[in-house]
Amino acid sequence: MGGKRNMTRTVSRTDTYMSRVLKYIPSEIVMAYVAIDGILRTCYNPNVWADRQMLWKLSWIIAAILTTLTPLWLRRVMRVRRASQLLISTISVPVWLFALGGPFALFDWYRPALGAIALPLYTLILPIISRSAR
Repeated sequence: MGGKRNMTRTVSRTDTYMSRVLKYIPSEIVMAYVAIDGILRTCYNPNVWADRQMLWKLSWIIAAILTTLTPLWLRRVMRVRRASQLLISTISVPVWLFALGGPFALFDWYRPALGAIALPLYTLILPIISRSAR
């Protein structure tokens, strides 16, 4: 399977704003979290105190692992080289997890509306902090 890989995740100046935002979002990482979270929630009942504690710990561990894996995945598998894109994509993971609920949903203060507000604000901020979005 040699040959040059299609670098569909590389953000370029010719991309539209929406295609840039979608390229920054590491969908494989988000989907891995959704799958793992679904498995954990079938094993641990958040309404049972001991289960909730274990679910909380495991959810944060998985979130940390996936956040750490994001730049490695993008660089080695998707062949993204731009440091700013790797950084923005890595920051995108906790933002997306917050929007989905993720481990944040286990806090009493968390409300889905907070995630629904955070995600569009983050996508509006992306072109401001990214040189390639200009």
